[in-house]
Amino acid sequence: MSSRLTVNRCSFQVTASCVLVGLLLSAAALTANSAVSAVDKPKENPENSGAPDVIYPLDEFLDRCLAQRNHGSTASQVECTNRARQRWGDEMNKDYRRLAGRLAPKTRASLRDAQRRWLQYRNADQLLIDAVYELTKGTMYAPTQAYSHLRLVRERSLVLKSYFTVLTKPKAPKDLPQAGKEKEDPENSGSSEIDYPTDDSLSQCIDQHPTPIEQASCVEEALGKWDEAMNAVYQKLSDRLPPKSPLVEAQRAWLAFRDAEYPLIDSIYDSLPSQEYRTLHAYSHLRLTRERALLLKKYLTLAGSEEAH
Repeated sequence: MSSRLTVNRCSFQVTASCVLVGLLLSAAALTANSAVSAVDKPKENPENSGAPDVIYPLDEFLDRCLAQRNHGSTASQVECTNRARQRWGDEMNKDYRRLAGRLAPKTRASLRDAQRRWLQYRNADQLLIDAVYELTKGTMYAPTQAYSHLRLVRERSLVLKSYFTVLTKPKAPKDLPQAGKEKEDPENSGSSEIDYPTDDSLSQCIDQHPTPIEQASCVEEALGKWDEAMNAVYQKLSDRLPPKSPLVEAQRAWLAFRDAEYPLIDSIYDSLPSQEYRTLHAYSHLRLTRERALLLKKYLTLAGSEEAH
């Protein structure tokens, strides 16, 4: 399941402060609490869309629904979350159509293939989510299980928004928070004690190596480490889950999606003449593996493995 990113070393002209701007990770709580009202607090920001002035009305809808007095039960919380997931599905479809209308025919075909592969991945990962939650105890996990399904759709909607933002903003954003500064917390892993050593190493590498060729090497090295981390967590999760679990099929579907998303990313960024976007382009490849590694780590935590901490 390993892959490597080959970066054009001669075009990697960026500053250390913007190398990690392409991060599109959207946090989602997978911890065992009695409600999911905290998980939808993060709003759109430079790290997940490049549009810091945009908020998520659908997150606020979920907040309001969960806050109602008659929605305190587990069943009501699941109902609220499922309603929000349906609305996010509608939002994602709008984002898809909006982006497709902005693309050239060849890139539009890449989008179509990537989205088809994503739908297959979503369906497979939903089965994996349910299999993981079968290992948990207590109805208190039901709301977060429902939100795990919502998160898949929400995250895809945000990614499609980010591609549209990249195509429509006059200049690439600068001086945004480095991903390595954001530590893992209960909203994205289930453990407040896990940090991102690979992100920290990448930040340090970029800071210490200012030339484009050196920075390209930093990104390549970080992708390799995240790929290794993903494979290691995958193996641990495989050992933890029952035989014939949906994990194998879900990971295969994700790999097919990743391989279809790469050409879409390349087509989008290749249409942009500005050198400022070179880092976003490269890190968008890295982001896919990073997000999958973190998601598998969440599943491992939920499966009760001590090794996830």
